[in-house]
Amino acid sequence: MEEQGLHRCVRREDGLILRKEQKHLPDASNVLRTLVRRGHLVKLSRGAYLEASTLRELRPWERYDLEAKALGESTGRILAGYSAAAVWKLWRYEPTPAGHAVYRNGGGRKLAASPQLRQVHYTLTARDVTGRHLKATTVERTLVDLTRLHGFGAGFVAACSALRQGLVTRESLSAYDVRGKEGLAHWPRLVGKATGQVQSALEAVFLAQSVFFGDFTLVPQVSVRGRNGRRYDVDFRVEGTERYVELDGRGKYGASASEQEFTLKKEKERADNLPPLERFGWSEVMNMQAYRRMLHLLGLVHRWDLPRIHW
Repeated sequence: MEEQGLHRCVRREDGLILRKEQKHLPDASNVLRTLVRRGHLVKLSRGAYLEASTLRELRPWERYDLEAKALGESTGRILAGYSAAAVWKLWRYEPTPAGHAVYRNGGGRKLAASPQLRQVHYTLTARDVTGRHLKATTVERTLVDLTRLHGFGAGFVAACSALRQGLVTRESLSAYDVRGKEGLAHWPRLVGKATGQVQSALEAVFLAQSVFFGDFTLVPQVSVRGRNGRRYDVDFRVEGTERYVELDGRGKYGASASEQEFTLKKEKERADNLPPLERFGWSEVMNMQAYRRMLHLLGLVHRWDLPRIHW
């Protein structure tokens, strides 16, 4: 009987089951409650559910994206910060944020305090909001809020992604009025230095560190002649030097094992022909080891007291 009830539920392409879309079920609320109680469904947000078996297969950052969509389907909520970034498919400084953020408009139900759900209280205008059923801040406003809520790194990485996707231009970011908005002292630097040339979130993170800390300048996606005479693209060159940097990050080599095997084989062939370069992985970039290693290689002063770039 329960399996029959689950089979009758209408699902979206992403797997979400929304209470408001089960109009063919006269007893929809009771059916959904029963399926949750029996462990067949998991409630992600008010009126939004997902099959438990589907949820178990999701990686943490994929679950976060679906939670954001589910949250945005609730009347009176406007997705903000990382939650809005998830809807816009923007890169994140950290793959899985600790919680979600929303604005509450006049028709929205009061939010219960929760470490996983933050209500944002900045002034919001109609031109900062987009969407009909699922409302979120515009890309420009999302970048502003990310910078204010989570620091320079969050805004910069997402801005690189937005520029790469063509969702914004440098001109549209420059034109966004941030006068009187606290927490945006570094906004002009973000707008001036963010670039769509970087090809992964990890590259954007490392570039953000270089821009924010300011000890050396990275030039993204440079062409280098290999020992075999062919030219290869390398992630970064340190400006004014012949030092090169390659990053090996999660997601960079494809999602499936076959994609990764094919790409890594090409990477090995490429690496055999490249001039000496520094290679760093995800954890080395995220814990600042890569940045401090470059300080050492470049003969610069070691910095133990790097300011917070993300929180």
